[in-house]
Amino acid sequence: MTVMKKTVEKIRKASENLLKKLSPRRIAVICCIAAALAAGGIWLYSSGGAASNGTEDGTGEENGEKESGEKKSEGEAAGEESSDSLDALSDQEPAGEDTEEDDSSGGDIQETVQGISLPYSIGGSGLVIRSITSYDGTYIEDGSDSDISGVTVIILENTGDTEVEYASITVNREGTELQFEASALPAGETVVVQEKNRVLFEGGNYTDCSADVAEIEEFDMSSDQIRVDETGDQTLTVTNLTDENIPAVRIFYKFYMEDEDTYVGGITYTAKITGLDANASVEITPSHYLKGSSRIMMIRTYDTAD
Repeated sequence: MTVMKKTVEKIRKASENLLKKLSPRRIAVICCIAAALAAGGIWLYSSGGAASNGTEDGTGEENGEKESGEKKSEGEAAGEESSDSLDALSDQEPAGEDTEEDDSSGGDIQETVQGISLPYSIGGSGLVIRSITSYDGTYIEDGSDSDISGVTVIILENTGDTEVEYASITVNREGTELQFEASALPAGETVVVQEKNRVLFEGGNYTDCSADVAEIEEFDMSSDQIRVDETGDQTLTVTNLTDENIPAVRIFYKFYMEDEDTYVGGITYTAKITGLDANASVEITPSHYLKGSSRIMMIRTYDTAD
């Protein structure tokens, strides 16, 4: 088994355990609105991994920063500020422990305290925070694939009709600021997002939730210019369908668990190809891509190789 296959298997197993733990009949997480609070202040960010000629930057950050500057102006018009607040996250079972609940009610075991409990709708968008909890497994948001234990994660769903290009979400827990950043989330899909700074999960009061969401109608696949075929477990063949040279192509992809219908990681990895000749094909091996566990989100072409 290759290193990448082992890493993906660890991510898959940890994520499956997390989603099982968060089954509504097994765990309760309570979160309600604090009417006296209002929060704003928002910014955009894309996380991703850069690749030159089909290989990725090891940090998973370089190209994400470049793409952030490029796409921010496109998405800002669609991004709307939210000024809602969260006040109280309690009754969270310890990570890794399953708790059988009384099924006599026949309904969702999430309760309401002084307002709206999780799931929490982020104002001005179709995004919903389904859960806030802890995660044991592999940290992928910076491309490092390092082992972690007890890091805070959110389960984020896009319930809207448009694609989410960026989402930057900040939550305050008793003076500690938690930041969650996600990119390339299609309509109707769910993603597990790890806290940006690896802040450990704790129970307590969660307040001042603010977010900015940049939306687009659909992700560009450049299907009239580029075709991408899976030609191996970790290899892609990229073909220029035009009669002109293409200075640069970027392929954006994410981890995806088909059985759970869930993306893992706010990060969107990027593989870059430069100087793709007319009607030519090139084979690449993106460092985080694995057939059956990755999904291509966008394909973009550029007029320069930068």
